[in-house]
Amino acid sequence: MRTKSLVFLFGFIFLGLANAQQKEEVLLSIDNSQIPISEFKRIYLKNIDLVTDDSQKDVDEYLDLFINYKLKLREAQTLGLDKKDSYLKELEGYKKQLSSSYLTDTRTSEALIKEAYDRSQERINASHILVMVKPNASAKDTLQAYQKILEAKEKIKNGEEFATVANAYSEDPSVAKNNGLLGWFSTFRMVYPFEDAAYKTKVGEVSNPFRTQFGYHIVKVNKREKKLGEVSVAHIMIAINDKRTSQEAEQRIKEINQQLDQGVSFESLAKQYSDDPSTAVQGGKIRRFGQGILNSEKFEKTAFALQKKGELSEPLETKYGWHIIKLIEKHAPKSFEEQKNELTNRVKKDSRSKLVTESFINSLKEKYQVTFNTKAVSFFKEVIPDSMNFVGWDVSKNEDFKKELFRIKDQAYTYGDFGEFLKENARVSQSYSDKSIFIEKMYAKYESTTLLKYYEEHLENDNQDYANVINEYRDGLLLFDLMESKIWNASKTDTIGLKKYYEEHKDEYVQNETYKVLRASSSKREALEKVKKLLEKKVAVEEIKKEVNKGDIVLVLFSEEELIKGEDKLPKNFKAQEDNITLLQEDNFATLILVKEVLPSRVKTFEETKGELINNFQEDIERKWLDELKDKYAVKVNQKALKKIKKELLK
Repeated sequence: MRTKSLVFLFGFIFLGLANAQQKEEVLLSIDNSQIPISEFKRIYLKNIDLVTDDSQKDVDEYLDLFINYKLKLREAQTLGLDKKDSYLKELEGYKKQLSSSYLTDTRTSEALIKEAYDRSQERINASHILVMVKPNASAKDTLQAYQKILEAKEKIKNGEEFATVANAYSEDPSVAKNNGLLGWFSTFRMVYPFEDAAYKTKVGEVSNPFRTQFGYHIVKVNKREKKLGEVSVAHIMIAINDKRTSQEAEQRIKEINQQLDQGVSFESLAKQYSDDPSTAVQGGKIRRFGQGILNSEKFEKTAFALQKKGELSEPLETKYGWHIIKLIEKHAPKSFEEQKNELTNRVKKDSRSKLVTESFINSLKEKYQVTFNTKAVSFFKEVIPDSMNFVGWDVSKNEDFKKELFRIKDQAYTYGDFGEFLKENARVSQSYSDKSIFIEKMYAKYESTTLLKYYEEHLENDNQDYANVINEYRDGLLLFDLMESKIWNASKTDTIGLKKYYEEHKDEYVQNETYKVLRASSSKREALEKVKKLLEKKVAVEEIKKEVNKGDIVLVLFSEEELIKGEDKLPKNFKAQEDNITLLQEDNFATLILVKEVLPSRVKTFEETKGELINNFQEDIERKWLDELKDKYAVKVNQKALKKIKKELLK
C-alpha cells in the first residue's frame, strides 16, 4: 500500500536543499536544469545512514535513484501539478502544521519537560482549600478572595486543624465529603500552577496562596513517595470472542494451568496456544510497562503484585479473555531519554504550555523591539464606554486612531487596528466586570497574536531550516500526486493489464507444498506414546481425547494446523507423507505431529495473489514509465565531475 509518508521518506533522501545555489561545477543536467556537485554530495552524505540497502550506498546506484527522482519532479512540473488547487491547499496545510514547531521557546520547553520527568518519579498525597474567583474578576473581587485565603492560612498557622479550616473556608464542592483531601496524584494530574505549588511544598507544610483558573488555593502536602518503576511479564491468553465463550476460555486456561503445574515450559505453551499473536512468538513476553499504561487495571495490578522472577499468577479474566501471567523482571523507573518524547507531547497539551508561549512571545518582542504602549492603553480606557458596548463604534472617524500602536520591522499597526480587534472580541467583554482589566488583557492578546502571525507569515524568509523543510514537503507532495495519477491509480483501474501481467508471470506466484497436521503435546511422554498407538489404529481423535484426558485432568493438548514448506519451520525428521507421525522431545515437553493430508505445490489463483500482484505490476509500470521519461528529457552526466565526487565520497 502506498502512502504519502512513504513518498516523503523517499523524497527526504533527495531533498534538504538551500533556496539559492552559487554557480559551481555541474554534476548533471536534465534539459536546462543543472544540478551542482555540492547538491548531490550534501544529499548523499546527509542520508547515507538512513539507507539500509547497500546497493544504494554505491555512488553510481545512488546517482541512478537521484536521476529517477529528478525526472519525476520534472514531469510533474511539465504536467502543471504544482499549479493544482488541491496541491496548493494541501501545501498550505502542511506549512501551517509545520510552523507550529517553530513557534515555541525551545529552552523553556526543555526545562519544563525535564521538570515533568523529575516530578513523575514520585507521587504526592495532599489536601487543599479553594476560594473561588473568576479569571476575569474585578480587582475588588480578586482582593476579597485573596484576603479570605490568607485568613484561612493564618488560622492553620495558629494551630487549627487543616480539615476544620477547609470545611469552614473552602468553596470546593467536594470538601463536605473529603475535608479537602485530594488523595494521591503525580505530574499532569492537576492544572500546572496547582502541581507546581504542591511539588514545591515540603511534607507537613502548607503552601503560600496561589491562583489557578478556579481561584485562590493553599495546599498541604501530607505524604510523598517514590513511584513504582516498570515490570516485564509474559502471558498466555485464551481469547473470548465469537468462537469461544468466557466459560470455554476459562476451561482452556485451566487445562493449560494444569500443564504448567506438571512442569511444562511456559514459553512452549505460550507459543503454541496463546491467542495473542504479537506476544506468542516471543513465548508470551509483553513489552515492559508502568502503572496506568495498560487498558486493564486488573491485569496491571496482578502483574505488579508478582514478586519473584518466574512467579506465575492464578488464571484471571479481563475484558480480552483469560490469562496466566509470569513475572520476568521488575525495572527501575525509565530514564529521562526513554520518556522524553512522551513527556514532550504531554507538555504541549498541558496548561504549562502557556509558559512556553509566553516565553516565546517575549523573545519576539525583543527580536522585533516591540514595547508596551502605555499611552495607547490609557487612551482606550478613556474612549471605551463603561458598558463596553461597541455597537456603532467607528474607529475611522477619530484621527487618534491613525496613530501608530507599535511596529514590526516595516509593518506598522495603528490604534485603529487594535480598535477593530476590540470590536471583533466584543462578546468577550461580557465576561469582564472591570473595563481596565478587559483592555489590558485584550492589548496583551492583540500584541501576542500580531507578533505570532507576523513571524509565521515571514518564517520561510526568516528561518532557513524551516525553508528547507518546506521545500522538501513541496517536492514530496508533488511526487505523491504524480505517482498516484501515473502509477498507483493506473494499476488499480487497469484490470485487463493486471490480468495479462498475471498470465505472463503466474509461475512466480506459487503456493508451496502444504501439510494439514494434527498436533498433540504433553509433559508426559508415555501419554503421547499412547496417542501414537491409537492413531496408528485409526481411532478417531475425539475418542483418543476421552481416552487420555479423563475427568478434569488434561494430560494432552490437541490442535489442528497447516504447515507450509519453506514458510513454516518443520520439525526435524519430518516426513511429508500422509499418516506419518513425528514424535519430538523439547526439554520436558513432548510433541506429536500427524500428517493428515499433503497438498501439492500449485500456482496461486489471481485472487489469492492479488495484493502482491498489484505491487509487482506497479513496479513494472514504473520501470517502463521511467524509460519513457529518459527519452523525453535529456539527461547528461559530467563524467569528470562524477569521478571527482566518487574520489571524495570514498575516502
